[in-house]
Amino acid sequence: MNRQRMLRFALQVYHTSFLSHDALIGVVKARRRYSTHYRAAALRHVVMNAPLSVTGGRPVAERRRLVRRHYGV
Repeated sequence: MNRQRMLRFALQVYHTSFLSHDALIGVVKARRRYSTHYRAAALRHVVMNAPLSVTGGRPVAERRRLVRRHYGV
């Protein structure tokens, strides 16, 4: 069961890798339209592609908080 969940999340990360930055922000903001796992996969790409001026070279958890605050997600 756990392996299936990890595989499903990995596939969602793969599918969101083809979306543009604006589309990723739209997915992350649409709480009622997309599942939490799909929005987390989109947020992963937004965080990894965020400019250094926003993230400041911080660790991943803090970087995620800074990016969410910057984009108002």
